[in-house]
Amino acid sequence: MSRFVTAATLVVLVTAGCGGAARPQASGAGGIPRVLAREWAARASAIADAAAAGNGCRALRLANSLRDRIIAEDARLPPRLRSPLEAGVNALADRLACTQTVTVQTTPQKPKPPHKPPDHHHKHGDHKGEDR
Repeated sequence: MSRFVTAATLVVLVTAGCGGAARPQASGAGGIPRVLAREWAARASAIADAAAAGNGCRALRLANSLRDRIIAEDARLPPRLRSPLEAGVNALADRLACTQTVTVQTTPQKPKPPHKPPDHHHKHGDHKGEDR
């Protein structure tokens, strides 16, 4: 689990560090807009928390959601940061695993009654073609 936390922490550091200028930034050469950096840092922290708690399915859903969000905001990202962010979030999602356990409940069937031998109570000599 520590590698998941490390990968999520890396995404947090990249996003938080890029948008930390004193004045709010629009998209462009500076960094990631502050509002996006905060949002993505919070999402990355939630991924790390879910992975650390052993909830791989939740962590994977959150990582996929973060990846979708980063891709959707591609135009607002500085070109020099697009590739590292996308690679980082892809690596994070690739490391997570969702293993669901399925519990199947079955109703016990009634045991079948013991097998009865065939009923052999017929009259002998009643066969066709036999003389009486």
